Amino acid sequence: MKWIFFLLVLGSYFALNGYVYIRGLQIIPQNIWIKTTYSVFFWVLTALFIVRMTMGEDIPDSLSGVLNSAGFTWIVAVIYFAIIALSIDIIRIINHFFDIYPAFIKSNYAVVKTATAAFSVLTVISLLIYGNLNFNKIKTVKVEITSDKHFSIEKIRAVLISDLHLSSYIREREVMRISKQIEKEKPDLLLIAGDITDRSLKPLKDWRLAELLGKIKTTYGIYAISGNHEFYGGEREDIFNHLNESGITVLLDSVVTVGGVVQIAGRDDRTNTRRKSLNQLLTDVSREIPIILLDHQPYNLDESVKEGVDIQLSGHTHNGQFWPGNLIVGRMYELAYGYMKRGNTHFYVTSGAGIWGPKIRIGTQSEIVVLDIFPGIKKNYPPY
Repeated sequence: MKWIFFLLVLGSYFALNGYVYIRGLQIIPQNIWIKTTYSVFFWVLTALFIVRMTMGEDIPDSLSGVLNSAGFTWIVAVIYFAIIALSIDIIRIINHFFDIYPAFIKSNYAVVKTATAAFSVLTVISLLIYGNLNFNKIKTVKVEITSDKHFSIEKIRAVLISDLHLSSYIREREVMRISKQIEKEKPDLLLIAGDITDRSLKPLKDWRLAELLGKIKTTYGIYAISGNHEFYGGEREDIFNHLNESGITVLLDSVVTVGGVVQIAGRDDRTNTRRKSLNQLLTDVSREIPIILLDHQPYNLDESVKEGVDIQLSGHTHNGQFWPGNLIVGRMYELAYGYMKRGNTHFYVTSGAGIWGPKIRIGTQSEIVVLDIFPGIKKNYPPY
């Protein structure tokens, strides 16, 4: 099954590149040297993404920067080139049947074609530059939640991050920037909703990224759950052991009570088909103090409402990462991004502090989420 999925993804990738390549070949000047240069440049960039995905963290440091930047950025570029080419082809088909081109285009077709090609390249380059700048501008989103349950302190401040995807591509610079931004908020809790690493232990250990995360100052500690990417590299247990040793408590289908005022329930990712049901996870949990559920993938939200979860925090979607991905995930998930309340349960799905692959966000944002959780009115329960 995995091989079938891999072949489908690989086939789709080459089909997309092939379409863009052919349309580009048709629009560039018909000079053998230009066409050869274009072809070599195009297919080298296409291959770099495959090399990066195949070799992962085994790429030597001296090459990783080029392979990561070029390979991952190319996948975004080719998607936008494909959207532009498809739009032009649709207009050409309409013109074929309804003759909508004005006289200027008909009489200057070669010039218009060249100008369109140049404009397309400049547009995609501009989008990539903007997307990278937007990725690096991490926003702080603040959310206030009043629990229906009472606890003994004025409020709990929890910072939520997710989808760091630490790798040879997301390293010390990004972790330090995120850490400083978190510490400015003086959190009681730091909650990490999965996909801490892309798939390998190496970045956590060799570049001390887990250690950097574990040093973030909080009142009650740092708690994390698994994401789907922790399953991919075959080092899942080693990753979690190293995180625990670095001061990050990993919750895999387990619950902890923190400071006597809140309970954190961490679900293993749904990639594990044998994970506990939510009902099993919460069987022995107190219903008198708030329950915060960390679940990487935001599925089956009604289940959390039914089981009396006070706050569910998730990630995974990246909010599509770059347009039109945000439109797609918006249809895939009941809540793909942001805050929602249903019944007595508050939900927040974060777009993530990091990124998978290209350091580009268009129509989405990199973020940390500051949740100020206030107690409800204290109730006097009758004696048994």
